[in-house]
Amino acid sequence: MAMTGIEKRFVNRAGKGKNNIEKIKQRLEAIGENNIHEVLELGCGTGSVSAYLANSCSMHVYGTDFDPEQVKIARRVNPENSHLHFGVEDASNLTCKDNQFDLVVSQNVFHHVPDWRKAVREISRVLKSGGYLFWLDLSFPNLLIRITKPFVKNYGLYTFDDVQAEFNKHHFESIYYKRLSQVPFSHHHLVLEKL
Repeated sequence: MAMTGIEKRFVNRAGKGKNNIEKIKQRLEAIGENNIHEVLELGCGTGSVSAYLANSCSMHVYGTDFDPEQVKIARRVNPENSHLHFGVEDASNLTCKDNQFDLVVSQNVFHHVPDWRKAVREISRVLKSGGYLFWLDLSFPNLLIRITKPFVKNYGLYTFDDVQAEFNKHHFESIYYKRLSQVPFSHHHLVLEKL
């Protein structure tokens, strides 16, 4: 789902990009980056994380966003090169090959994907066995989901237990977890390995 103008102003801030890069650096240090060559970023926004992974870590990175305007900005701010490419993709219906990537990065994307379960299936399909998923996102209280689900069609609504169960169903094992905040919604950071 394309973001509203207000959401774009919030996520396209330079400080937000730097914060996301710091989280990526920490996770890469924890798992080691020697075996990470091919990377898919879902919801790349202005492309700061994709550009960091390509230009500072020499990884081949495909930064994607559902919103063509975001991809246009990413290409302007971070010119494509032999290690960095951007494209418009639907996280729940990717055009990528099976078992293509060593790492998938999804930071604050799932709550923008109405069929987030299909996104989990797609991530599992394109990620190599032994590959990693860096997942950072919100989860919602059950009560809020029950109240808003009949009216909310353009956003992903899920509890953290829902997300964990779906990852487990697709053979992901959690190797790192941190709850970043609890109010008003829980914010979680997971590193998962595909078995």
